[in-house]
Amino acid sequence: MAPAVPAVAVPHAGELLGLLTALLWAFAATFFGIAGRRSHPTLVNVLRLPSALLLLGGAYAALHGTPWPGGLPGRVHLWLGLSGLVGLVVGDTFLFHAIALVGPRRAMLMLAATPAFAAVAAWLLMGETISPVGIAGMAVVAVGIVVATLGRDEGGGDFHRLPPAVLRRGLAAALVCALCSGVGNAFAKQGMNLAAGLDPLGATLVRMGWANLGIVLLLAGRGDVLRELPRLRSAAVAGPTALGVLLGPFLGMWAAISAIKLTETGVATVLMNSVPVTVLLPAWLFHRDPPSRAALAGIVLVLAGGVVLVLR
Repeated sequence: MAPAVPAVAVPHAGELLGLLTALLWAFAATFFGIAGRRSHPTLVNVLRLPSALLLLGGAYAALHGTPWPGGLPGRVHLWLGLSGLVGLVVGDTFLFHAIALVGPRRAMLMLAATPAFAAVAAWLLMGETISPVGIAGMAVVAVGIVVATLGRDEGGGDFHRLPPAVLRRGLAAALVCALCSGVGNAFAKQGMNLAAGLDPLGATLVRMGWANLGIVLLLAGRGDVLRELPRLRSAAVAGPTALGVLLGPFLGMWAAISAIKLTETGVATVLMNSVPVTVLLPAWLFHRDPPSRAALAGIVLVLAGGVVLVLR
């Protein structure tokens, strides 16, 4: 294996990368939602995962001189593979369905539960704990996200006055994604803990490789998705998906795995999952779905909690 590129020490790098991840994922989710409404949500996963694998492999080759981190023990592949299958295949497939049904702003609100799932999974797997100040900061961020969901929300623009059954299905799908994302983050941290010398980009690449295998297996039993494959030639589908790939599974996932490596899993996850707040901007810009006053108040709390986590 090629030696890892020396890292530059940046104070609170993990926390800052967690916040950057939230912003990147917010815009990526919006673009994926646009593509999913124009085709099929699972089809978006079919296009984005191989595209992200190529981008990550190219970046890894440029930095390390080889397109794949070799010599990794089987147990590292096990945990990173489980992380990719649970988080990127199962979790994101449910998320794209949720976004297509209820819009990115509403779907992302359910991801407020992700940090709790991640913290519990990390505690069970690795005995990872968080300081009292860190827990307080996480609580403030979580309260801010909850506040952002309060009040009557009939939506706006493309997602105005959705039928209750559609709303329930969309929010339930997003909650499944929250569970898968939290557990997947803990699995990724476990894999990196077992892989001495594996940098976050290499871990992201291995995780994405296993996720691609998973999507191939999923696709084999989905005739409805296979019939939609010709839509990938359409610029209306391929364009927003390509933007989503660049911002989400490439730059965003790289930043996310880096954040998980550099700080506690629960802290990184709660910052990454301030997406319910960061998504308000692209939802307003692309879907004419503006935030309520409660959502704006939630932004203030999320920012305050983020400051606590960064300065703790």
